[in-house]
Amino acid sequence: MKSIGQILKAARLKKNYTIEDVNKFIKVHPKYIKAMEINDYSVFDGKVHSKGFLKIYAQFLELDLDELLALWRREYATTFDDVKQKKLSKIRSLEPEKFILTPSTLIITFVGTLLLGFFMYLFFQYRQYTDAPTLDIYYPEDNIVVDNDILDITGKVELDSEVFINNQKIIANTDGSFLTSIKLREGINTISIKSVNKLNKETEEIRNIIFRREEEEEEEDVSENQVIEEQN
Repeated sequence: MKSIGQILKAARLKKNYTIEDVNKFIKVHPKYIKAMEINDYSVFDGKVHSKGFLKIYAQFLELDLDELLALWRREYATTFDDVKQKKLSKIRSLEPEKFILTPSTLIITFVGTLLLGFFMYLFFQYRQYTDAPTLDIYYPEDNIVVDNDILDITGKVELDSEVFINNQKIIANTDGSFLTSIKLREGINTISIKSVNKLNKETEEIRNIIFRREEEEEEEDVSENQVIEEQN
């Protein structure tokens, strides 16, 4: 039994038509004509596409259309159904799976969150002890001039850290804040303020404070005024 392609080609040759001649008459691209004559329907977009071109070509060659379509349905129509099914399966496989919330999923999520929080807590505690402790000095600022020999020093350190001012331990409050006073000598006073944690990691701030008595300033002002008057 001849195939559809053999029947089409034999009818075309019987009428002495070339493929180009057929293209001129029915305006079907030569590649589709060749494909039908060799039974290659993979070039068509689908069942309707290939069946429509087969009808046009068969009618042009004056063939029994019903006989050809019956043969085509038996041999080739299922091919397009298989290809379509494969495409649909491929599309479904690419679709993301839907997330279903179940009691076990909730439990796993809850336990995972707890574990993550616990390990983050351990990490921050480790960082707190391995890194140098923080030290905030509220007063005094560096390189200031004061006229009082008693200087108040205020600031704050991390909890469980100790404070040392000029290597003398200062008792901090429960929240880490501290306040103490030291006696200054005339001229430049260098003050070392340290925060030391349990691992002996330390942070140090240096303040240079100039202490000048108010009387000396007044005497200097008087002397300057006398010099100005003498010059005048």
